[in-house]
Amino acid sequence: MKKAILVSLTLIGLAIALLRPFYGLDITGHTMLGTFIIALGAWMIRPGGGTFITGTIIIFLGGSFAGLPFADLANGFASPAFWLIVPAMFFGYTLLKTGLGKRIVLGLFKNINLSYVKIFIGFFVVGIIFSMFTPTIAVRFLILTPIAAVVADACGLEKASRGRSLIILTAWTVSIFPGIAWYNGSLYGIVFATFLPESVAVTESMWLLAMAPWIPMSLAYLALLYFLLKPAEPLNISKEQLRQMYNDLGTPQLTEKKCLLAFSFLILALTLSAFIPISINQILFATFIILLISGVLDVKDISQGINWDIIAFFGVILGFNHIFNTAGISQWLAPILAELMRPIAFSPFVFVIALYVICVLIRLADAAQGFISSSIMALATPMLFQDFGIHPLVVMTVFICAANLFLFRYHQPWIGQVESALGDNGWNPKHLTKAAIAYAVFAAVFLLVCVFYWMLVGIL
Repeated sequence: MKKAILVSLTLIGLAIALLRPFYGLDITGHTMLGTFIIALGAWMIRPGGGTFITGTIIIFLGGSFAGLPFADLANGFASPAFWLIVPAMFFGYTLLKTGLGKRIVLGLFKNINLSYVKIFIGFFVVGIIFSMFTPTIAVRFLILTPIAAVVADACGLEKASRGRSLIILTAWTVSIFPGIAWYNGSLYGIVFATFLPESVAVTESMWLLAMAPWIPMSLAYLALLYFLLKPAEPLNISKEQLRQMYNDLGTPQLTEKKCLLAFSFLILALTLSAFIPISINQILFATFIILLISGVLDVKDISQGINWDIIAFFGVILGFNHIFNTAGISQWLAPILAELMRPIAFSPFVFVIALYVICVLIRLADAAQGFISSSIMALATPMLFQDFGIHPLVVMTVFICAANLFLFRYHQPWIGQVESALGDNGWNPKHLTKAAIAYAVFAAVFLLVCVFYWMLVGIL
């Protein structure tokens, strides 16, 4: 089936590029549009051992045939957002490499008589703290889910049990949801904002105002998981056992201390950035340099510490808006999308639910976590804003709700990464499916609640 999908999308892309069936779209636009469809197939199926680089190279190859300058095709790599991603990914890797991430979590739990609720709260706090260090969700759950498995082992929870699934899903959830609330707390803020046309661009403060409901939403979803998966028996672990787990880490190593100092500088600088003229990029680069010159990161870490395949993927998609404009696709597609969305835009409540359903259906094909479809559909945001007063951040929230779906494993690379890292020490697949269905329904309710909030704060 995967091969059939890949071949079908390749043939459709080639037909569009060669036959040029769409009125109003020139040769360059047809060639580039066909290229995107072929690349989408490569990103969905990821032939060649699961790499994103195949689709990335297809974009550059097709773009060269379309006659676009290489500087336009590589525009995303020059984006400030791209240079937020690169150093930030290394920060998460540093927490993992030095062991500081594990020390922070166990240090938080060591003096507590644990219960499921206390684990929820503890992981929630850690999730927020870690999202201040790095927007890389994958790195956060690669730190937290193994620790959750260790806690589950210490509690004597059997493999495939409800309690084990509940604890690991809790760590996974707090790695993803709370950080969405601020612009640089997840890649959604950094990436999705670049898709918006200049006429409806948003600021970091506007992002925080619109996305603030993601924080209580995270707690509400954890409560839902607790209701769905609550074990009959309470946890059986003492403070003494947790202290022993913490003591087993030994005294903090020099690299941990250096890492802690670097991140202390990061948090202090981010706080002061509201009062002095320094940018987030400057702060991240300065922190990155501190980690390099202090020896916390070395040459091997630069080449192996982060997934450069993912970096190349984001570099391309960050340039979609520019490529669409240069190829003439935006000018051709924007009015079409606007007319398609106009019938559902008469009511904010109808709009968010209808668009969510559309995005859920599109996510069945958009395996690149919704980044492809959102970059295209964002072209309709000027009309929605001007004619109906629907703010672009409302549209972004709907996209993010759909992007977080994990009904199927190809929806989220995060699922496979956790299962690969934990093996049979992780969650029960049946419990994961139950959590995924619950999220899909919960997200629709969350959007309706957000509409009331947005009206209250003046966004709608």
